[in-house]
Amino acid sequence: MDEEADESGERWALGALCDDLPALRDHCTDEPEQRLLSRIEAEARARRPIRALLADLIGGDPSGTTRGPGSGLPGGGPGRADEEVFGCPDGACDRTAPGVPAGPFPRCGITGLLMAPR
Repeated sequence: MDEEADESGERWALGALCDDLPALRDHCTDEPEQRLLSRIEAEARARRPIRALLADLIGGDPSGTTRGPGSGLPGGGPGRADEEVFGCPDGACDRTAPGVPAGPFPRCGITGLLMAPR
């Protein structure tokens, strides 16, 4: 895999983790899964590669078609507030989040920082 594709895959994995982190926390109920998820969160906060760790957690490549952060959750749609879109606070991933008109800015699921208006 070339360096550009690897970086793109890591950006995707970071965005997917951020997007689905609350559901992953709910899903990881046994101690080994919880420890692995905690490690993934720590690596993500440090902006180190997480894709292989996510693959270990979900049982396959997170950018593939297996279950996991990239597959989305049942009932979760891409709804958007009118032209209020926010992005990763430090540009580490390509995740965007819709805003609520006149509401608070969304927060990054990994760092807890406010997401930046786009």
